[in-house]
Amino acid sequence: MASNDDIMRVLGQLESKLDAVVDRLERSDDAFAAEQRSAQSSRARIHARLDEQGKRITEAEKTIVAAGATVAQQRDVIKVLTDTVAGDIKPTIDEWKKIKLVGGMVSGALIAVGISAATVAAWAWDWLWGVLSHIKT
Repeated sequence: MASNDDIMRVLGQLESKLDAVVDRLERSDDAFAAEQRSAQSSRARIHARLDEQGKRITEAEKTIVAAGATVAQQRDVIKVLTDTVAGDIKPTIDEWKKIKLVGGMVSGALIAVGISAATVAAWAWDWLWGVLSHIKT
């Protein structure tokens, strides 16, 4: 039979092993709690990033819609300007080109008439001088 001292010694060993198990469990619980806090913090950062990406995508969609509306509006303005140029301004420019052409032709004709008149006047002067000098002699 075991003596009281043996029993006390075994109970002491058992108590120290139980304390070691309790200590390990407490450290495991602390490590698990720290890991849970870290995971929760990480998930919170991931959710914050996802929310930020969602906001950015929404803003990008709004910008794209606004840009599309602006492009459509510019296209309409360009069409109106093109129609105005084709309907009002182009005929005016074409008429101005015709006026310039006619003006150039009239100027050329006047220059030709002037040169011809000067040539005739010079010839007539020469002829008249010849006639007058023949009469005087």
